[in-house]
Amino acid sequence: MPHTVVIQSYRTSRVPDWISACMASVRYWASYHGWEYRFVGDEIFDRVPVWYQERAAGRLPVITDLGRLILIREALAEGADTAVWLDADVLVFDAAEFHLEIADDHAFAREHWVQPTDREGPGRDFKVYKNVHNAFCLFSHGNAVLEFYIHACERIMRRVDGGVPNQIVGTKLLTALHNIIGFPLIDDVGMISPLVLSDIAAGGGAALDLLIAKSLEPLKAANLCSSLVGAATDGVDIDEALMERVVERLRTDGLELLG
Repeated sequence: MPHTVVIQSYRTSRVPDWISACMASVRYWASYHGWEYRFVGDEIFDRVPVWYQERAAGRLPVITDLGRLILIREALAEGADTAVWLDADVLVFDAAEFHLEIADDHAFAREHWVQPTDREGPGRDFKVYKNVHNAFCLFSHGNAVLEFYIHACERIMRRVDGGVPNQIVGTKLLTALHNIIGFPLIDDVGMISPLVLSDIAAGGGAALDLLIAKSLEPLKAANLCSSLVGAATDGVDIDEALMERVVERLRTDGLELLG
């Protein structure tokens, strides 16, 4: 049987309950399909060169974007046939149907990001941005993309001058490359924007309906965008209580809400 490793990383102290629930869902998903599960704490940052971390100016998403690739490279070098990364804030709510039947030797995930238009108040319209995200990424032994991606991350960070956005070597880089070369993408892991978070917590709404309509197949997992917790975005106050409601709703009604 091919050896598949599923990798996650997060801090080991002050872990929100909803993040713990997300990681537990990924552990169960890996166990259900007979895959190895590996958790890495803050040691992930030991893999990332000091100069890169300094250039990132403490932006953990930027540092982690490289750290995950190095962990994947290690797993493949140690004998794994395939290594898969899922962010710690990804909740898998349909483990049985979330397969890794991917014909290519690498893959990322498709993102539909629902935002409001400029019009305010009731009845405001929404717009959807199509991107590529790396909250899920997969690389198989012998692929040519992993080393290129690592090189590109380092190359970009050597060239930056001043502050960088959290998505510079994640969504921004991958989307730009995808528009030119066309990465293999899966549609199982949705990216949940603030408006959709609010709708999920409420049990439904127009933003959620739009995400479902744009998704090419029913979602089996959702990235809940923990980096937005503690702020108001698109008119949604994102706090721990909201995230707890979202996770509970997806755990009980995920297939009905996002299927």
